[in-house]
Amino acid sequence: MSFIEMNHIKKKFADTLVLNDVTMHVEAGEVVSIIGPSGSGKSTFLRCLCQLETIDSGEIMVDGKVLVQTPEGTERAVYAEPQTMRGICRKMGMCFQQFNLFPHMTVLENILEAPRQVKKMKTEEIMPLAEELLHKVGLWQKKDMYPSRLSGGQQQRVAIARALAMEPEIMLFDEPTSALDPELTGEVLRTIRQLADEDMTMVIVTHEMAFAKEVASHVIFMAEGKIQEEGSPQDVFEHPKRERTKNFLQSMIHL
Repeated sequence: MSFIEMNHIKKKFADTLVLNDVTMHVEAGEVVSIIGPSGSGKSTFLRCLCQLETIDSGEIMVDGKVLVQTPEGTERAVYAEPQTMRGICRKMGMCFQQFNLFPHMTVLENILEAPRQVKKMKTEEIMPLAEELLHKVGLWQKKDMYPSRLSGGQQQRVAIARALAMEPEIMLFDEPTSALDPELTGEVLRTIRQLADEDMTMVIVTHEMAFAKEVASHVIFMAEGKIQEEGSPQDVFEHPKRERTKNFLQSMIHL
């Protein structure tokens, strides 16, 4: 059994089928990049994993525990008990396109808040980890500043540190650089690359093809709500089998 299993996921918004029988398995320590055109269902698929969206049918399991499954003979997904769901979701940290930092809190306070509120930890218990994380993302010297005083790249790095403060086993990234200027993208990608080097299990929705090719151990190409092609970065980027994949990659290279 894989560390993360998402099997036969279906999801509709009103009458629009956004995810059509999508399956993804992720091993511990693996980095999966999901690429594809806008509107292909990539972000929705990721949000279903961390329960920001609910699925209509299918199965999601994390570390052997069932988050949601569809009983045999039915077409409606049934979620686990709330306590089980919270335990599973606590294994995951999420970073979005928008940084979602608390504007009225300093950088350090943003890092401390979730462990204090969710884990009921004391500030002095969290502080060593908070300091370590801010050093990791190169922002310890900015700890007393408010988000509005930081660049977009710095804000996204704080958002990554904030997610890591909960000590997740899985990190999910939804287009983490799409709101950034090109020169700020590199500093965020360096932070994610460092996590990959530390064998953090990650699923990354990205439009950065060079980054996906370099960092991912497995690449999924989605379009029209389905996985059209998947494999190693070399397979997908250098030897795509499907015309849909080839056309997408050519369009991205020529941008």
